[in-house]
Amino acid sequence: MRFGYKLKSQVSKELCPHCFEYFMLKDTPFRCSNYDCSNEKDTIYEKHWGRKPLKRVIEPKGDFFEGFKRSKSCDECNTITYKRICPHCHETLPLTTGEYKNHIYAVIGGPDSGKTHYIAVLINLLMNELGPKMNFILDALDDETRIKYRRDFYKPLFENHEVIPKTPSARANRNVKKPLIYGISILKNKKIINYLTLVFFDTAGEDLNSEDTMVVVNKYIYRSDGIIMLIDPLQIVGVRNKLPNVDKPVSISSQSLDILSRTTQLIEKGLTLTPTDKINIPLAVSFTKMDAVEGLLEGDFQLKHKSNHHKGLNLDDIEAVNSEMKALLSEWGENALIQLATTRYKDNKFFGLSALGTNPHRTQKVDKIIPNRIEDPFLWLLYKSGILKNEG
Repeated sequence: MRFGYKLKSQVSKELCPHCFEYFMLKDTPFRCSNYDCSNEKDTIYEKHWGRKPLKRVIEPKGDFFEGFKRSKSCDECNTITYKRICPHCHETLPLTTGEYKNHIYAVIGGPDSGKTHYIAVLINLLMNELGPKMNFILDALDDETRIKYRRDFYKPLFENHEVIPKTPSARANRNVKKPLIYGISILKNKKIINYLTLVFFDTAGEDLNSEDTMVVVNKYIYRSDGIIMLIDPLQIVGVRNKLPNVDKPVSISSQSLDILSRTTQLIEKGLTLTPTDKINIPLAVSFTKMDAVEGLLEGDFQLKHKSNHHKGLNLDDIEAVNSEMKALLSEWGENALIQLATTRYKDNKFFGLSALGTNPHRTQKVDKIIPNRIEDPFLWLLYKSGILKNEG
């Protein structure tokens, strides 16, 4: 650990990857980790996450040198604990807090846009295929992330071969408000040369249907390092008219533009921007379920081919897909969406992908998962964050 970085962290703000509030490292409490130590009522934790038996909180002194401590002694049982907690929500912070940056990527989209399937397949791909290929290791940072991913994402899709149930609203289920937190170790010559924390947040489509609800539960959007906005092309009227015999979802989306508009307004308010300011959060507008509209892709589209990123990002490939998607959207009557994304967001790209490679609307069964290009928007965001380099 470099002392200069640690010293800087004492006077700069850290961002909690659970509640997305800023705090100073010197102000963080610890929680006793001794199983035999007494439990105590934690009103701060209950307010955010609900009631749960918890060990006692060890409050900080608040002086400058508190932030340098990686452990603290419980004032009741004298056990040394390494569990640092957020002063705002009292959830346990990653051990790397204050040493490495948390990179928060918001995955948003309306109902039936495929957010949960996208996250499920992307994490599996990052762990088992892209990691070994691109020299990084992805690993869950806590047991809660491991259990949640295995139970809510991996088991229904990869073991039971079933469609993942719809994500409930964060207003109705507090557990939804907890993100998946992973660490990425960047390797070179089999040695770790860099480390970063990744935060994935899956939000219910209903939570994006109202500006008031977004303000309450989606603070993570305007404090994120990148946004992946997922859109089901089968919800676009121009696509539905061209594919009369394709099994389509019930909802029709003029709401993709509405969701991007609300997201833009939320960022403006959260970052106190004016309508003429460019937003510096990279935006990846990503169209899911492209396998269902393959009949509309006449000719040799780059979208039909597999991604060809190796040790970094193939920016030429990304630019080709971006141009193809914008041309298709213009043909489908979605010019307003293009205009909003390209005029308000400093960095923006359009993507086409398929998480499942099949349309399970009627059967709810997924016999075989054939993902295509799901890594493109995520790798582009890593590139914009300075984590990946351009292969070209």
